[in-house]
Parts: sequence; C-alpha cells; structure tokens
Amino acid sequence: MIMNKLRSRICPLFFLILVLLLAGCTNRHTTLESFLDTPKHHASNGFSFLHRGQISDAEREFQSALRLDPFFSQAHCGLGLIAGMREEYDTAFKSMALARDYAKTEKDRLMVAVGEMRLYTMRKKGKWLDRVESLFEEAQKSQKGSAEASYYLGEAYRQAYRFEKAEKAFKKVLALNSGLFWQANRQSRLIGKILKAMPASVAGKGIALKESLTRADVAVLIVEELKLDKIYQDLAHQTKGFHLPQELLDSSKLTPLPADVKAHPLRKDIENVLQLGVHGLELFADGSFRPEQPVCRAEYAVILAGIVSEIRNGPALNTQFSEAESPFVDIVNDDPHFSAVMLCTGKMNIMGPRQGVFNPGGDISGADALMALQNLKRALDIH
Repeated sequence: MIMNKLRSRICPLFFLILVLLLAGCTNRHTTLESFLDTPKHHASNGFSFLHRGQISDAEREFQSALRLDPFFSQAHCGLGLIAGMREEYDTAFKSMALARDYAKTEKDRLMVAVGEMRLYTMRKKGKWLDRVESLFEEAQKSQKGSAEASYYLGEAYRQAYRFEKAEKAFKKVLALNSGLFWQANRQSRLIGKILKAMPASVAGKGIALKESLTRADVAVLIVEELKLDKIYQDLAHQTKGFHLPQELLDSSKLTPLPADVKAHPLRKDIENVLQLGVHGLELFADGSFRPEQPVCRAEYAVILAGIVSEIRNGPALNTQFSEAESPFVDIVNDDPHFSAVMLCTGKMNIMGPRQGVFNPGGDISGADALMALQNLKRALDIH
C-alpha cells in the first residue's frame, strides 16, 4: 500500500520533469536556429561556398539573407559576383550597385570595391584595368592594407599580362600574412616563373598562365616564342651541312591542311609547325592534327629533343641512350620517350627534375614549357 502511494506521487513528478527538459531542449534549438538564421550568417556562408566554387549553394545563402533583409549589402555583393561568373554582366553590375547603395559599414564598402574590381577583371571591357586600379584606391580608404584588395589587384594585373605589377601585389598579400595567403603564394611563384621565362609574344603571355597545354598551344610556342623557322633559316646560311625541311623550300610538298585545323584560331601557327616538320607535332595516321589534344611532359620532351637533334644534326635519339640507366622511378630505358627525357633532363638540362620522379604522363604548364624553351636556347647558344 505504501509502495502504491509512492508510485502515484513519483509518476506525475517524473512526467513534469520530462516535459520541462523537452521544453528546454526545444527552446535551445529554437534559440540556436534564430541565432544562425540571420542575414550576416547566411551571407558569410554564401562567401564560403563561393570560395569553394559551390555557386548554387552560395546563391541559396545570399537569397536567404535577402529574404530576411532586402537591404543587406553583402548579399547583393555576393549575387553580383555570381552573375559575373555566369557572364551576366548587366545583372552583375546592377546587384553591385545595390550593394553600394545599401552599404552601411566600412566592411560593406570594402566588399563592394573589391567586388567591383573582380567584376571589371571578369568582363575586361574598355579601360577595365584603370577602373580596377581606381577601385583599389577606394578599397584602401575603407581598409588600408586589405589583403583581398591587394590579391584581386594582382589578379587583374596577371590577367592583363602586367606580370611585374602582379608579382608586387601578390607579395604584398604575403607580407600582410592574413587572408588569401596560400592563393597569393601560389600565384607569386607562378609569376616568378613567367618572369624568368620572359614570354615575348601576346600569345605566349596568355599560354604562360595555362596549367596544361594542347598541341595547338605548343605549336604557338614553337613558332612565336622559339621562332624555330628563323633558327632554321639562320642555320641554313651559317652551318655547312644543315638542310632546311623540304616543306619550307617547296610549298608543293606540304601536306594539305587537315580539316580539324582549317577553322582553328591558331591555324597559322599550326601550319608553320607542319612546314617545319617538328617531331612530335606531325599529323596522325588518319590525317588529323588534333589541336585540342593535351600534351604531357614526356611528349613535350620528345618535341624538344627532336628540335635539338635537328639543329645539332646529331645521332638518332634512340641510339644515344640505349645503354643508359634510368635515374627516374617512373621511366625505364625501354620506354619510347626514354631517350628524349634523358636528353632534356640530363645532358642538355632543359627540363627538370634530373632524377627521382619525372611524371611523364603529367601536364606541362605554360610557365614550365616557356622555361624549357629558354633553357633550350641557352643550351644551344641561340640568341
């Protein structure tokens, strides 16, 4: 009987405690949701997504921010950048104009200035670089020493091929040692390579920024940067026993231009390379050139080694290193590109590394390809 009375008192008490606990959890959950469901938090998420290239997620977050506050400047700024990335520039600049109108704080004004710098760099219309420089000065008024402003100034200079100025801007970001440090470090190293490679042509400067190259790109470098036709012409006049390719002497011997080259924007350079008979850039068995086919590191070594052999009128590549031992863990001496790689990395020191891992199937960047051409000219004493 006593136990029954005790149970009758404990059960309602236990139930009351349980209800209070659940209510507390619900309140905490609601409070947390309320804390996170703010324009500032959604916009911050949006820029994080944008930085990672998750455009749809970023757009959703910026729209969520504007549903809570239609006048939130940073959200309009984010939507402007997204429209710019989609090349919808009228929409992009309208959104950025709203961001400017609704800017309340120095941070808002800084984000607008940097956002507009990025849009002008994306569009590249008219005197866009002058406008970027002017906006950079505006950004400095909102926050002197802004890493973001310096980084996107460097990006604008990089895309305008003003490599010395780009390097200076990226080094400024590194000195500030705050946001975008690793991105600036990567860009600074790339620009340093390009400055050493010294691309002379506009096309060469554009290719210098590429992370991987096609057969058409390499044709441009051979013709416009190395100027192989001039080298061959000079050698024909100065060197006894050097013979120009028959295609240069007699255009009737030139193979008809393949269909996949006729409408290509780099047609002239490809045609010149075919006239020069560059080993590794010949037509395929089906008569095509395949201008957009990627060129790997081993293939680039074959192209350069072929040029060296032609200029030096030396022995065939396949006999030069037939007994050599490979210094690379990923190349053996019966690989078809072994001799070319050995010539370029060891004897001529045109490409790196000299031992270890060569990565024969990996991409060759524009900067590395240009550096190799500079090394080739140095090794062959070509000026």
